[in-house]
Amino acid sequence: MTEPPSAQQVARAPHPFRYAPYVSVTIAHFVWLAAVFALFMGRKPGVFRSQAILDVAPAFYSHISNFSLSYLLYAGVGFLWLMVGVSMRMLALAGLSLAVANVTYELLLPLLNTRDPVDAVYGLIGTLLAFGWLCVIQRFGLREIPGKT
Repeated sequence: MTEPPSAQQVARAPHPFRYAPYVSVTIAHFVWLAAVFALFMGRKPGVFRSQAILDVAPAFYSHISNFSLSYLLYAGVGFLWLMVGVSMRMLALAGLSLAVANVTYELLLPLLNTRDPVDAVYGLIGTLLAFGWLCVIQRFGLREIPGKT
């Protein structure tokens, strides 16, 4: 049986993150994720369904799942990628891939899905908003971890 690593070995272990987000940015990020998840939960009648939204856009909750899934996936993974040091170019490529997959699925693949261009638009909006937020985080919300250049 092998022995567990010593405290010195653990302290010297490589750290995967090159950047650390400011606490305020981390809190804002999780607030945004929670808000988008609350919109997703509003698909079913209950606490998270807003009558004010329904008054303005009656079909809002029938399309919000595409928006929410696109935003949550892209912003969630993108936040971690920024901390690891993935470039904005690669992040943009991932967002473009997500957008193309969303549009392709909604317009061209009827597999377990009804073709719905409005769903595709909601998914694109979710991806674009997530990309905008990730740009803000990358520009203003990260600090370099010393010794990780």
